Amino acid sequence: MANRLWSIYRKIYKLPKMARIEACSLCQLNCRDCYMRANDPRVVIGKGFLTLENFKKFIKLNPYIEYVELSLSGEIFLNPELTDIIKYSYEKGINLTAVNGVNFNTVSEEQIEALVKYQFMGITFSIDGTSSKSYEIYRRNGNFNQLISNIKKLNYYKEKYNSIYPLLEWQYILFKHNTNEIENIKSLGEELKIENIFFKEPWNGEVLISELDPKNKAIIENITENNKEYKELDNNTNICHQIYISPQINWNGEMLGCCCSIHNTIGINAFKYSLKKCINSKKMKYIKKVITGKKEADSSIFCHHCVYLENMKATNKYVNTCEIKFL
Repeated sequence: MANRLWSIYRKIYKLPKMARIEACSLCQLNCRDCYMRANDPRVVIGKGFLTLENFKKFIKLNPYIEYVELSLSGEIFLNPELTDIIKYSYEKGINLTAVNGVNFNTVSEEQIEALVKYQFMGITFSIDGTSSKSYEIYRRNGNFNQLISNIKKLNYYKEKYNSIYPLLEWQYILFKHNTNEIENIKSLGEELKIENIFFKEPWNGEVLISELDPKNKAIIENITENNKEYKELDNNTNICHQIYISPQINWNGEMLGCCCSIHNTIGINAFKYSLKKCINSKKMKYIKKVITGKKEADSSIFCHHCVYLENMKATNKYVNTCEIKFL
């Protein structure tokens, strides 16, 4: 009865079923283009991790939440309270994912077993190579062999518990140094029992899928066509939909808005106030007017220098709330 009433409440106030909470902004790697490793003073995310106590506060404030995405700027497995958060979510019927990406280099046996035992829903591994030589060029301080060993250990527990969870996905960022290994991706993915593989072009435009040689393009097309849920590159507005359907929250509770927001916060804490109050705050309402083309963005909001907003302006195609697919 209580769940049904909360469902009605959520629909009346157009509240999301899903939230994004950074589980840990710390990372043991030093990836070449990572904004968190650049020591940029404009980045407001800071360094820390989500505590079980704060996670419980958030769920208590928002009992209608059913899904939480935990990955963003850091490595979730460096959170010392992660196993407790996973167990608590399972007990509360909350589905957890880490599909924004994990490096999975440093993960304990306890954490790996917990992912399976407590039905963690899905994980995306960031693996930009099929060998130590190529992988560790971009993922500096990474250990390819340890990563592969950890995935195999995860599959061991999936077999032990006879579980399909977590569902596994592989993100492969294309660089000049790893395009020669594209032909190895499918076989390694099968060996690691990964359900889905998708490719991304780097932010610096170093490699474009359209400019690859025909052989590699054909391999990529074959892999993506055979995957049931191929993840395409985000269009201009998909990221902005997060404001409505899965708002991003920092590890310390500061409301960020979307996963691209690294230079500004909304100015309200989601561990102190309900999502209803957070997403209806003055600044959030202003952001919604900006991304729907009704207002110009000023420097007080993260949209001000956002490439997605620039693209929307250039194409005159802003967020259409009628097209947003609410969970």
